[in-house]
Amino acid sequence: VHGRCICHHNTEGFSCERCKDFYNDAPWRPAEGTQDNACKRCNCNSHSSRCHFDMAVYQASGGVSGGVCEDCQDNTTGQHCHKCKPSFYQDPLKVISDPRACLPCDCDPEGTLGEGVCESRTDATLGTVAGRCPCKENVEGARCDRCRANYYGLSSSDPLGCQPCNCDPLGSLPFSICDPATGECLCQRFTTGQRCEKCL
Repeated sequence: VHGRCICHHNTEGFSCERCKDFYNDAPWRPAEGTQDNACKRCNCNSHSSRCHFDMAVYQASGGVSGGVCEDCQDNTTGQHCHKCKPSFYQDPLKVISDPRACLPCDCDPEGTLGEGVCESRTDATLGTVAGRCPCKENVEGARCDRCRANYYGLSSSDPLGCQPCNCDPLGSLPFSICDPATGECLCQRFTTGQRCEKCL
């Protein structure tokens, strides 16, 4: 109709001069001989239906992919919505395109390095495990929610998480572990004090 072109190869416009929405993974180029140079669909792992072309990203990828996904859903992020957002991790039993692939971290912010952010995915080469919380030095537990033996007073303001009990070996019971909340040591008969450092 009125000289308007019938577009193929995922293009649009009066003379098919641009790529259709969501087909921006490569730059628009006219066909050359047998090469149709069709516009490529963006890969957003089913978490977005919008993308734009970025020449710098395209060149950095060696001409493989220049589509950048916009408004990633389902707690995903990244050029292809291929990573979980901070404070989320990828369920090892689900592929990243699954709408429930990213689960919230369950770390205790008081005992975790990085304010409760867990490891985002399982990677044997990096030694990471999806959902694992990186504990402060004197903290343990899957959620980094308890002090290690002979440490007490879990606190977000403490860079090591907990402080040592320092039970006096002369006044405390052998092999005794202090109270993880108060730091009180188990004393032998006739001794007293937080650290069992005094005679009654």
